Amino acid sequence: MYTGLLHLHSLLRWVIIVLLIINIIKLFGGNKVIALSKWLLITAHTTLVLGLCQYFFGQMGFELLKTYGAEAMKIAPIRFWAVEHITGMILAIALITIGHVSLKKTGNTKKTAILYTIAFILILAVVPWPFRTGVGRPWFPGMH
Repeated sequence: MYTGLLHLHSLLRWVIIVLLIINIIKLFGGNKVIALSKWLLITAHTTLVLGLCQYFFGQMGFELLKTYGAEAMKIAPIRFWAVEHITGMILAIALITIGHVSLKKTGNTKKTAILYTIAFILILAVVPWPFRTGVGRPWFPGMH
């Protein structure tokens, strides 16, 4: 079951990235895309729930903090999984949420586009891309 959740979590990253790119382009173009923004919000929150389950019930998150304690901050791969990945993603999803609510309430496409762009950059910075030493994961779930 853990592997299935991990694969779904990894697959949804691509959905979020694609939706962010489409939303950013359309929003900077002045298009108020509430339905598309809502799909981004739903996907981001679903991915967050899956990630939180992995963090608290798996071996690559909170368990590392319990095992290593303060030493976790000195070991880059452990720090990534125990602190950096979850913190960066929660911040990015908060920006997506704020952007969606702002778009819905005010219709300010530029503000939402900026928030989505910051979220996009943050997500790109904390995804475990295959080329990241010590923490890399495959491009697509199940690939080695």
